[in-house]
Formats: sequence, structure tokens, C-alpha cells
Amino acid sequence: MTEPHPTVNPPVEIPELPVGTLLRLHPGEWSHCAIVPLGMYLEMTLSRIHRNTVHADRAALWVWVVGHEHPACTWAHVDSHPPCLHLLVRIDVLTAAADR
Repeated sequence: MTEPHPTVNPPVEIPELPVGTLLRLHPGEWSHCAIVPLGMYLEMTLSRIHRNTVHADRAALWVWVVGHEHPACTWAHVDSHPPCLHLLVRIDVLTAAADR
């Protein structure tokens, strides 16, 4: 199923990252997580990128990303459960991760 493209001018390309990609996020590269204090280094195993809404601020473009905190969540070794993390991630950070 394809999601609608976000309404951003000019259009922005959101990279394709496979489920299970390990994202290493430094302070300032992510925001709005309810369980991790801002300003912390965070590693997460990607479950999904919500491509239908892009948020813009003066510094960057952001998308909602969901996944599991790595290595604290052992999601791969237990019964399936909803993603532990819901946060905004800068699109340029996702692009850099896709280029690795």
C-alpha cells in the first residue's frame, strides 16, 4: 500500500529504509519522544516511516518514525508488540542512513 505524498514545496524525497534498519540518532536529529529525554543519543530499530506528513521548521524537514529502542527492547526475540518509540526524525538524517 502506498501512502499519499506529503504536501511540501518543493517536494522532498524521503528515503526508503528497510524494516530493521538501525538508526543512530544524535541530539538535534530527533524530537518529540515521550519516553526518552531530549538531548540524548538514541539508537532505534526502524519499524516504519510515516511518509504522509512532513514537518518543517527553520532548520530542517522532519517525519514521524516508529521503531524499537535498541538494545533495550528485545523485540526480535519476544512476541510481536507495538513499536516502543514514536518520534520525529530529520529527513537528512534518514537520507544519510540510507547512504551507508
